[in-house]
Amino acid sequence: MLALGLGAAATAFVHPGWAAAPYPALDRPALTVREPQRSVLLAVTQAGSRLVAVGERGIVVLSDDQGERWRQAAAVPASVTLTAVRFVDAAHGWAVGHGGVILHSTDGGEHWERQADGRSLAQTGLREASANGTPAQLRAAQQLVDDGPDKPLLDLHFFDREHGMVVGAANLCFETRDGGRTWVSAAQRMDNPRAMHLYAVRADGDTLHIAGEQGLLLRSRDAGRTFERLKTPYDGSWFTLEVPRPGVVVAAGLRGNVFVSSDHGGHWAPLIGAPAVSIVGSTVSVDRSLFFVTQSGQVLALHPFTQDRTVRVLEGPPLAPLAGLLTTRDGALITVGAAGVARIATPARAGTAWLPTGAVR
Repeated sequence: MLALGLGAAATAFVHPGWAAAPYPALDRPALTVREPQRSVLLAVTQAGSRLVAVGERGIVVLSDDQGERWRQAAAVPASVTLTAVRFVDAAHGWAVGHGGVILHSTDGGEHWERQADGRSLAQTGLREASANGTPAQLRAAQQLVDDGPDKPLLDLHFFDREHGMVVGAANLCFETRDGGRTWVSAAQRMDNPRAMHLYAVRADGDTLHIAGEQGLLLRSRDAGRTFERLKTPYDGSWFTLEVPRPGVVVAAGLRGNVFVSSDHGGHWAPLIGAPAVSIVGSTVSVDRSLFFVTQSGQVLALHPFTQDRTVRVLEGPPLAPLAGLLTTRDGALITVGAAGVARIATPARAGTAWLPTGAVR
């Protein structure tokens, strides 16, 4: 269960397949646990001064002291695994996960409501395909309905409180322009005829990048209205993306492959030094340093475009498999993964040792 939970989530640890989320889990509240910060957690984000992390069984944990102490959110209406979470301000945020669930919070992650799930999204896609789709699109939409809510959503991006997109397995892509009250399918906009999984989405203004399996990288220059497929020098899966500064895109994935583009994805160059294990999560710090985590529990760093473009492993005690991370306002790293959440005091320079501050707290 642990391996599958991590593998099928946004971090895409090498997985045997997608586990169908049972209907009861979509309608059953999140499990309440004694030490939620030690649960399997898959993503973490900032909501104003608060940190919000999500993971298995619908568990959402909150910290109001930059990761020193954590508590479980008051109300989450589903107990499926949550794979990604984003906030546009201190109050308004969304989380997605297995069963195609989309959750919304208006109070900094304390309480959540379900806006959609794989059942309602599939019906939406079928209505749209029946009205305007090609025969192939109609068949795909009907198959999504027939399969049930067995495909996870894996990442999301919101431009503001109203406009957002969610992506996931088998080319799942839905868009809202009213804060999630209604969703429309955007799958037909993707140049993805084999319905490959979409793992990560990041934006630079109105330029949106979506990364997926088998080298799939898509770009929109008009906030998601249209997409084009980019040519990349690597045909393995991309699991994470970052935009550390305007025009610069960094993609990372299987076997430690990391590539950088300085022209919105037009041309790519490799970054060296990463171990040959899957890079599954990333973040950008205030000084635009890049940090990555791997499925083997390593933390990697790249300071702002050093001349040698070398990704370095931060030395320290071994960690359990990791899924995501962020940097706090006081310069620490918050990692999430198989052993829950950890707060790490980072070094001044990559390549030197980091110090765990209490490890899993």
